Amino acid sequence: MLITEASVATDRARRHVRQLCSHLDLVAQAHPQLQARVEWSDDHGVISVGTGRCTLRADPGLLTLRAEAADVASLRQLQQRIAGRLEQIGRRDQLTITWTPPQEHAEAPPDQQPDAEDHEGTPT
Repeated sequence: MLITEASVATDRARRHVRQLCSHLDLVAQAHPQLQARVEWSDDHGVISVGTGRCTLRADPGLLTLRAEAADVASLRQLQQRIAGRLEQIGRRDQLTITWTPPQEHAEAPPDQQPDAEDHEGTPT
């Protein structure tokens, strides 16, 4: 799994998370072939597209993005789509997204991963 991050200074991080996620959710609903899923709250968002995922976190004065994908091509595509749309949404704030170089992150083998739990906290 390849991982890259970006930190964006902005006083409107929460607003940008909501706007980006709301917009991409509408796109996902209109184009189910994209296989996109979007979840968000006031200060956190997760955008899943195909094999890639971008997590957004809004803190006071800072928007943090973390993109993950299985290969370089998927990661670059995810970065471009997220950054392009976010820069358009944040053009009044002159947002610029600069990603860190991708880092390889090894996933734990299946026998070493924590047990999955359902929403009530009981093992599945």
